[in-house]
This record gives sequence, C-alpha cells and structure tokens, in this order.
Amino acid sequence: MRKFIFLLALLFNLPCQAQPAADGQIKWVSAELPPYLWLQQNAPQGYVHELITAMSTQLGRKPNLSIYPWARAVKMTKEGQNYGVFPLDRTADRESSFKWLIHLGTAPNRFFGKRSGSVNIENATLEQLRGLRVGIVRGSSLENDLHAQNFRNIQYEKDYQSLLKLLQLGGLDAVYSGYAIMTSAIEEYGFRLEDFSTGLNMGSAELYMASSINVSEDEERAWRKAYEALQKDGTVQKLRKKYFSWE
Repeated sequence: MRKFIFLLALLFNLPCQAQPAADGQIKWVSAELPPYLWLQQNAPQGYVHELITAMSTQLGRKPNLSIYPWARAVKMTKEGQNYGVFPLDRTADRESSFKWLIHLGTAPNRFFGKRSGSVNIENATLEQLRGLRVGIVRGSSLENDLHAQNFRNIQYEKDYQSLLKLLQLGGLDAVYSGYAIMTSAIEEYGFRLEDFSTGLNMGSAELYMASSINVSEDEERAWRKAYEALQKDGTVQKLRKKYFSWE
C-alpha cells in the first residue's frame, strides 16, 4: 500500500509530499500561510515560494518545497535533519532548536473578529478579550502570548481557512494572528475584508526562514549568499512590493 501511495504521489506531483534532496541540502516545508505561501488551483503561490524558487536558481538547484499542517512542518524541522521552515517566529524557547538563516521581517499580531459579531473587537479591552473564544493555528508561537495574558478559552485549528470558516459561522469570537497573514488569508480564501475588524495589538513576531540544527555551515552560507544576491539585484524588493503592498 505504501508503495502504491508513493507511486501516486510521483504521478500527480502532489505538493504536500516531501521530495528527496541531495545529501545535506535543505528540504523546505511550510503550511498555507498567505502571503508567504498558499495553493491556488493546486499550484504554490506566495512571497517565500517565489523567493525559494529564485534562490534555488541562484544555487543551480530545483526548488524543494512541500506543504504540511503548520505544527507538523515545525516539528519536522526541529526533530528531523536538513529541513527548513518558514515563516518561523524567533522566540526564546525556539532559539537553540533551529538555525536562523534569513530574516523575513517583523509582523504585528492582532485580534480579528466579525464586524457584525456580538463583540466589538475593534474597541474591546484586554479584559473583554480574555472572555472570548479565541482561535489560533495549531503549533503557532502566538499561544505563548495568549497564555502570558491569562487567556484560557483558546481553540486550535490546522490552518487559516478553518479559522475563518469558524469565525464566519460563529464558532469563534476572535482569531489572534499576524496581521499580514490574516488579511491575506481573508482575501485569498474568498472572504471580504470589510466583513472583519481588527482589535488590540499584543506585540509582534520576528519571522525567519529557519533550518534544522544539523544543517551544515556550507549549506547555511549558500542560502544566505543566494538571498543577498537577490537583495542586490532588486528581486527581494520587487517581491515585497508585490506581496506586502501596504509597506
């Protein structure tokens, strides 16, 4: 059965299946996290997808990128060998478990709610927010922010599409998320920005392309040099303008 499934994956080139790489080369994994990565008609799109494609060209390689649920992608990179994951928040508890290759930017985190909901998220105080059913993506470091502020009714979903559906149907009162990811997910998954409002900001995340701790210095250096080359030729700036137009 396993052999049959593997053959099917090769036949249809499924994007969710990890592809083999040469020894020591990074195999990139992530989840659908617009604007960094998402699937459109089963084809990968997004800022880091294009970035990895361009960097791979610099390195003379084919892009090696697979999509998994976020918690699994982080676990694979932390516990496996020669994986890379993005966009990973650089937190104190993660510092020694990964190599931090490329800084993708600083992302403010906010609460999001339905504009027509029973709670006015836009003006809600921290005390009011604590009493709500708040959703986050499973495996997100934002859980630490909520626990630090004594949030107890936290609900976990595998992806942002699931969070948005629950929020729209009233199964959640709010979602706590990076601003860029949530607003991009609203648009990419067919929702309307005007149906949602944003609330309190409890901080920000420093997002990185990170790798397994065993990745060699040569491999680490190769990806950094490829990124620097794309900075110099204007590719990074062009992609940021395309995917982060509000900057």
